[in-house]
Amino acid sequence: YYIDVDDAGRLHVAAAVLPKVEDQRIFGFAGRFNWDTVLDIFRKHVPGRKFPDNFSGGEDGNEIIPRGKAEQLLRDLGRPGWTSLEESILANIEGLY
Repeated sequence: YYIDVDDAGRLHVAAAVLPKVEDQRIFGFAGRFNWDTVLDIFRKHVPGRKFPDNFSGGEDGNEIIPRGKAEQLLRDLGRPGWTSLEESILANIEGLY
């Protein structure tokens, strides 16, 4: 599972300032990922670089049901929802290529 660092920070702010979050556990899981997906994003956005072959690790079939509460909190703070894995990776590698 992954979560963008900004989304994690926003959830901390939500827990601190929104009264409806008092004494609740918030599951900050934006979504599942595997390293093949990360490599695909790199290949798409940095086509001039060579990256390793896919690992073929497969997908994790588990789902975290209570993550919807966290997504609603992000919306309550004016966000459209979770930051995608692709957006998060691109923000982290900006300036490196």
